Amino acid sequence: MSQKIGKEKKKISLRQTIYTEKNIKGHLPREAFFHALLPKGAMTLEAALVLPLFLFAVSVFLSLFLMMQAQYIVGNALERAVADTALLRERTPKEVETLTKAAFYKELAAQNCPLTLIQGGVVGFSWKNTKVDGIFIDIMVSYRIKFPVNLFGMRTMQAADSCRMHRWVGRQEGRGGDEGEEWVYVTPTQSVYHKSRNCSHLKLSIKVIKASGLKKAETLYVPCGHCTKGQVMGETVYVTDDGDCYHYRIDCSGLKRTIYMIKRTQAGGKRPCSRCGGE
Repeated sequence: MSQKIGKEKKKISLRQTIYTEKNIKGHLPREAFFHALLPKGAMTLEAALVLPLFLFAVSVFLSLFLMMQAQYIVGNALERAVADTALLRERTPKEVETLTKAAFYKELAAQNCPLTLIQGGVVGFSWKNTKVDGIFIDIMVSYRIKFPVNLFGMRTMQAADSCRMHRWVGRQEGRGGDEGEEWVYVTPTQSVYHKSRNCSHLKLSIKVIKASGLKKAETLYVPCGHCTKGQVMGETVYVTDDGDCYHYRIDCSGLKRTIYMIKRTQAGGKRPCSRCGGE
């Protein structure tokens, strides 16, 4: 009766190699060599050391991103506040300074500034070195921004933004010659003019959304032609209430408005804005 003999699975160990494989002239098989170098639990120990470092690096990167976002919103809010009050020709310098501060805080709320990252919150802004006279508005705001994580013992970082703008000193509507002349607001890229500088088409409300949720809104937004071309999408993108594009960078030129105040007769072929300039 025939008997089947199964092949025994090859087992190699350092002890077996030393005492049973003497005919290999003292050379160890490669498998046994690596078994000798890697003690039990080596991979577990390596993972335990690398994983915390990886998570720390990710948290630091996200923290820096949040801090940059807060700094951008503060700077943008300051610029818009000064641009609004620079048109107040008849106001005294003290009134202009007070109104600029009020407009700044209003813009912070409108742009959803993460005030939890500002040390002291709303009262954490210092207006030292601010100067307003009859010609210029020089505004400087300083604050301390908090690190979301403890970064090598550092918990806060000093930050400051400043804006200098010439006050409006020209003729205002209803004064001087050209009594019926009307002034409007335009941008270099838009084909319309605006009667109000506070028009929602001029004052963008920027929102941050997760890139994973963008697929649900693909019918509403298209990629920006400035900041998305040839770039890799991150975890978040930026959109506006009235825009039809999503942006990878918060400092993209598509999220900014350069506004000019001109006479309506100089608007050329621009048509009135449907929101603030419709007739």
